[in-house]
Amino acid sequence: MFWPKEWLPSEAGFEHVRIHSFGYNSDWTTRKASHLTVHDFGQALVADISNSPHLSKNRNTPIIFVSHSMGGLVVKKAYLLASHDPTYKSIHQRIHTMYFLGTSHRGADSAQFTKLLRYTAGNGAKAFINDLVPGNKSIDQLNDEFRHVCNKVHIWSFFETIPMSFGLIVKKESAVIPIGLPGEQVRYMEADHRHLCKFDGRENPNYIVLRNAFISTIKKLEDQGSQAAELQRSQMSQISSFLRIDQRPESIFLALNEKQHDGSCRWLTDEDSFQTWFQSLVGHDVETVSAMPTSSGFDSPQVLWLCGRPGTGKSVASTHITRHLESAGFDCRIYFFRHDDQPGATTSALLRSLAFQMAESSSQVRQAIMDMIENGTAINHDDQYTLASRLFTNGIFKIQSLKPQFWVIDALDECNQESLSAFVSMISKIDNSIPLRLFLTSRPGGQLQRLFAHEKTRLCTLSTGMPGSLHDIEAFVRARCSRLGDDVTRERLVTELLKKSNGSFLWTSLTLSRLDGLYCVEDMEDALSSMPVRMNPLYIRIATSIEESASYELTKCLLGWVICAQRPLLMTELCGAIKLDIGRTLTASPAQLEHLTGHLVFVDRDSRVQVTHETTSDFLTRPRDGLWIDRQTTHSRISEICLTTLCGSEFAPPKAFQAASNRTNNMSPFAAYAAASFSFHFAYSAPPSDAELSLMDRFIRSNVLTWIEKAAQNGDLSVLQQASSRLRGYLAKRSNQKLHGSMEIKTLAAWLTDLDRMIAVFNSCLLESPLSIHFLVPYLCPPTSVMNKTFARPSRGLNIKGFVEQRWGDRLTCRLLSEEPLAIACCDRLLAVGLLSGKIELYLNTKVVTFQSIGSVMHDAAGKGRIRLEFNADSSILASCCTRKLALWDVRSVDGSSFPCIWTQSCDLGISRVPTFTPDGRFVVLGEFSENSLLRFSTLDGAQEKVLLSEEHGPKSSAIGSNRKGATKQSERPNWSFQINSTHTLAALGHLDAKVELWDLESVARVGYFEAREMADCIVVDTLFNPSPHLDLLAIRYMHDGGVVACHPRTLEQVGAYSGKEIYTMSATLDGRILAVGLGDGSIDILSFKTLQQLYHIPPFEGDDLTPPRGLTFSTDNFRLYDTRRLCCNVWTPSVLLETAAAADSSKQIDQRPLVSRDHQLQGARNVTFIDTSKGASIIIGRENGEVESYDIETGSTINKFQLHDPTTEISDLESDEEQNPSPRIAYGDWDDAHDIILGVDLDNCQGTIVGFRNGFGGSSMWRCRLPRRCVINNRGDRARQAIISPHGTQIIIVFQHTAKLITINHSNKPASEVNELDLEAYWATDPSNSSRVLAIGRGTVDLFYWNTLERVCGTINLEAPDYIGSLLWDRIYTHWSGSSPWIANRKSHYIVRCTRNGSGNKRTANGFIVLDASKFVLGDGKTTGLVHRAFRNLEVVKMVGMIQETLFFLDTKHWVCSISANNMEETKHYARHFFIPPTWHTGDNIPVIGILSTNLMAVAVGSQLVWIRGFMDYQDKVSLVHA
Repeated sequence: MFWPKEWLPSEAGFEHVRIHSFGYNSDWTTRKASHLTVHDFGQALVADISNSPHLSKNRNTPIIFVSHSMGGLVVKKAYLLASHDPTYKSIHQRIHTMYFLGTSHRGADSAQFTKLLRYTAGNGAKAFINDLVPGNKSIDQLNDEFRHVCNKVHIWSFFETIPMSFGLIVKKESAVIPIGLPGEQVRYMEADHRHLCKFDGRENPNYIVLRNAFISTIKKLEDQGSQAAELQRSQMSQISSFLRIDQRPESIFLALNEKQHDGSCRWLTDEDSFQTWFQSLVGHDVETVSAMPTSSGFDSPQVLWLCGRPGTGKSVASTHITRHLESAGFDCRIYFFRHDDQPGATTSALLRSLAFQMAESSSQVRQAIMDMIENGTAINHDDQYTLASRLFTNGIFKIQSLKPQFWVIDALDECNQESLSAFVSMISKIDNSIPLRLFLTSRPGGQLQRLFAHEKTRLCTLSTGMPGSLHDIEAFVRARCSRLGDDVTRERLVTELLKKSNGSFLWTSLTLSRLDGLYCVEDMEDALSSMPVRMNPLYIRIATSIEESASYELTKCLLGWVICAQRPLLMTELCGAIKLDIGRTLTASPAQLEHLTGHLVFVDRDSRVQVTHETTSDFLTRPRDGLWIDRQTTHSRISEICLTTLCGSEFAPPKAFQAASNRTNNMSPFAAYAAASFSFHFAYSAPPSDAELSLMDRFIRSNVLTWIEKAAQNGDLSVLQQASSRLRGYLAKRSNQKLHGSMEIKTLAAWLTDLDRMIAVFNSCLLESPLSIHFLVPYLCPPTSVMNKTFARPSRGLNIKGFVEQRWGDRLTCRLLSEEPLAIACCDRLLAVGLLSGKIELYLNTKVVTFQSIGSVMHDAAGKGRIRLEFNADSSILASCCTRKLALWDVRSVDGSSFPCIWTQSCDLGISRVPTFTPDGRFVVLGEFSENSLLRFSTLDGAQEKVLLSEEHGPKSSAIGSNRKGATKQSERPNWSFQINSTHTLAALGHLDAKVELWDLESVARVGYFEAREMADCIVVDTLFNPSPHLDLLAIRYMHDGGVVACHPRTLEQVGAYSGKEIYTMSATLDGRILAVGLGDGSIDILSFKTLQQLYHIPPFEGDDLTPPRGLTFSTDNFRLYDTRRLCCNVWTPSVLLETAAAADSSKQIDQRPLVSRDHQLQGARNVTFIDTSKGASIIIGRENGEVESYDIETGSTINKFQLHDPTTEISDLESDEEQNPSPRIAYGDWDDAHDIILGVDLDNCQGTIVGFRNGFGGSSMWRCRLPRRCVINNRGDRARQAIISPHGTQIIIVFQHTAKLITINHSNKPASEVNELDLEAYWATDPSNSSRVLAIGRGTVDLFYWNTLERVCGTINLEAPDYIGSLLWDRIYTHWSGSSPWIANRKSHYIVRCTRNGSGNKRTANGFIVLDASKFVLGDGKTTGLVHRAFRNLEVVKMVGMIQETLFFLDTKHWVCSISANNMEETKHYARHFFIPPTWHTGDNIPVIGILSTNLMAVAVGSQLVWIRGFMDYQDKVSLVHA
């Protein structure tokens, strides 16, 4: 039982006594040796008292020591150390009484000590035992020194009277102070040495004796304290009158203290700056001035300055610093400046208050001021200089051994500006030997910062808004919001409150006070969105000071820009804006800018200027007298300035391509802001003036292309889309005003249509080559568009004729796919396309970009049926399903770096199903084929459960709509289609007949069967519930020409029908208004879902070849429609989608008459499949129906047309890719314009045809020669794969897989004759260096033959090249778009070129070229060096499209027609882009067929039409090559 802890606190008289204990290891019985002495124990005791936060908290509290045995020596040693060491002088002064219980002041009795030593023999040596030896010098010295310093200490000595087993340990003469102090009280106890301090109960007489002695000491101290307190009260009353103190800071301190919570402001005292400032005082001798370092050679920080915007918690931080310092036992004085306390907002009031507080806590200071009063010292209470000099410099600071002082001064910037400089000057000149440190708070910058710099004040700086201070606000909020609703509601309110606080402690505190009186969540949410009324005085005071300043006009302009800017402006942007607005050159630093605006704005670490808090904008934009910002007027002004900038020289368009390519993309800081934000300000401005509309019109007609160019150079076309959305919103708002009919508004509306289309169609074109907006894109826009009419000037060189859409069509863009698409799904940001192999390609899908590939996943559905896709509601998960497998993919990744599989589950569905997610997103649901049941899978872990749709699982329902017997047996049959509505309350099952079975999933009961009246003989193949939960409708698609029927799924009432056309697929908009159906002829009909009335018809597009859409889906905004067919995915924007949306928003009725798209109507299967441009002034084209046409290059007019083969055969390049197209029906062979001969080979019928013209291609006289079957099939039974005509037009070579035949022809209708057959696997071509020869290129070899005999010119020529070149020479590069020959040559050039790919590349694209220089062939057996191979990392070639002299033309994967020089290929450093093929020119599964006619002319086939492009090489965007 430790009686000091258990008994004394409950004794009467001990109510205000704090009891502490100190222990040390003095066990002399242990075997472990100890080198510690009494001196060491005393040193530890005094150090522990000094470091104890409890003992140092009140540094005037008396200390009473109670010690036993050797502990008395330890106490005496501690007292001596404290008296000699200035560090512990305050402890020495506090020691009032010492109780010694059996302390051996003279050492132990000799006889007993001898016994003690004998008893401890064998144990480890203990140094402190030596201190107990009688006559020990250390004890004698301790006694001698103690008697000189203990005269003020009260001493009680108790001695033992009962011996231990070996006698008395400490006799009376040793237990009493040797010198016999007159104040010492001596008392015996009837106890042995051990029980002097151990009692068996509270009634023990020895305990009572000791307790009563304690009480007498306590009473004496209380009597002394009351006398001292009375004296202090009297003195403080005189000092208060002397200093004229009429108020104290405690009330403010206590109010602020309530806003602190556990852990708050800890960041401040943990900061290195605080520790540096704090340790500069307490890290040295803090007891006496003499121990302080002098000012010379020591430059410690005297001031710690915390700066921050208004209301960010600086005052609360001041209270924390005060509490922190006081808890550490230091004297801390506080002062709070307040704007509403004018008398107290002076330096003189501050100094008088600080002196009064110091006198209150320090008797030294109190006596110093009393001496002034008694000496009649006069002070001027309003003169800060006199006060500083007499009170402090020549008074308080002269006190010897002055205790360390801390001053905490809050809101110093509220101090009277005239006296502030005097205070800063005073504190800056205080010698560092004065133990004083100051903690100051204020707003940043301003006069205070200038004064600190001028006076060279030694300071450290901190600021609010740091992570730690934001944590304080969060702690404050969470402590105050503990009662606000349930956990979820509370967390939501706390999150919103912290978000809106923006670091403002004032707003947070006021808002929480408002929430305290609210008991409804909705009212609390309203309170969060409005400004606390009690913030008004702060803002009014700041606004008034701005109005009275000389910089009012500048400040108002600045605030207008900051408040109305679309985003926080950079300092450089703001300076430029103000210069353009009011002609002022702003030179203020960020700190000066904040001070200029009264800290209503601040400059963040990124140099962006922002309003301090959202309530700042709210206050400044409310009409009032004086300073306020009219948003609409300010937006109008900013809009004019932005448009003026955009119409200026920085955005002037280039006059020529060469000049444009040498320009830099440097813009002035404000010009960059104007480009991004002009539309924002225009949209929010007041109704535009004529000047503003004129500026907009001028911009559209002059510099708008440069604006687009710079956005593309920055790699972000979202700026264009945002501008379009804002300006369309503006036009919608102004639609009822008279200005809507003005020419400027009409131009703006038309231009916005162009802008939207350009973003979608030319997205990749602009990003790859921004300058194309000036020299290419306007020419590709329809002739009726504003872009084309304004900027497409034929005089510049580029001229596009032939098939050109006159206006923007419904087909927005197209994506060519690598294989057949089987599924498509769309969500807010992604588009997913499932391919035949099971690969799922994912594209970024926004208003700016539609087909930006961001990755893919592999479902591995090969042989497992058609893949189906579906996104969940928040677009975070993609579900893919086939007949045997369901997989979930995490598609949240923004950059597409990874789409991990969440889980996969095997399932036997029998038929592919579209997976659907439950409304809460917790499950994905599928319908089984063999059993009419639902499979539910947890999206979390794939856990599966089955719900059987059976009457046994729910109440029976009558077969509504069907009276057939056995109707209840229907659900036992396999279902062909299975659909669930959006709320997962209904399921529709389609069986292999005309009926649809409906189930209520909530009750697991059959609703009934629906059978359309007119569809009794049709089979249900698909069903679709209306996606809108408000429209209870079901669409049912029937096989063949059955059409679509709509019904109410609960009442089974038919509401509409659409029939007579073969429908392949259908999809609905998310709002449920529109149903789209894909038809067998390739067209799409847009229907009203409610009535199935046709609203719009989209015919097949040019080149579509009557292919039906296989997949349809709408975008989530309901404005775009996606379809998949053949090898492409199309995007449509039919105008009816916008019209129905507008009608729904305005409650107008839409026109129910079906509209037909104005797109080009398909004219039949006459698509151009081949263009040969290698010879003469005419070109030959082949069509898929067997027709051949010739055109004049100069005029583009048709020269002749004839049927080369049967209309069912397709004319294409003879060379074919046997992997992709193993049996082409017809391959086009060759033609010779010199002799007007055309050769074709029909592979289906194993025959060839030669057509000749006697009077040129334009003449009507024509002869035809049939090649016999033996000519087009060799001895092995191989079919022909290549055919070429000799330069003289008398012979042809038919090339097979391993052989070649030379055939002689007559220019008549007689059959051709076979001349020779040669075994050689090679690619054949006329030798470009000698037309009498023909060459055959094999694997690393070239063979030369004479045309007329097919005899060798020389032995086989071996190409000098690395071993890998051999495989590259025979590696057949083809694409899914065309089976063109891998080699290309031109008779005016001696080069033969082919594409190559590396082993790791995409097989369908090439990344390099092999160039054969025929002029360097060395005749005779041996090697030749006429071969060059180069591969490039940044080159992807789809196919070569032509060669003019030494220039090779090719099409890259970005759909650019490019060129590269074949000459000196090994040193080629760049290639050039010339022309972009718009995605709307893509047809079905083919890109347009391209023919290069000359360096100035190119022909492009779009379906069945030709487009002639003159001057296409004038645009040369050079791209540096990176060698592989």
